[in-house]
Amino acid sequence: MDHFVADREFGLYAEAQAAYGRHLLKLHRRDGTGCCRGCGRAHPCDERVHAGRLLAHFAHWSIDSV
Repeated sequence: MDHFVADREFGLYAEAQAAYGRHLLKLHRRDGTGCCRGCGRAHPCDERVHAGRLLAHFAHWSIDSV
């Protein structure tokens, strides 16, 4: 049995993932010492890198384009 996600549902999922990536980018910014404001680790922290990957992967899909 083949499994697939309908275009609209995937578009909604992709938009949610991109929105989560943007949210993480807002939280995990560099402070004046070069550390992350969100978690205190060295910038860019793992969460910021993850956010960038989410945006790179999902941001170009939108429910308007499907």
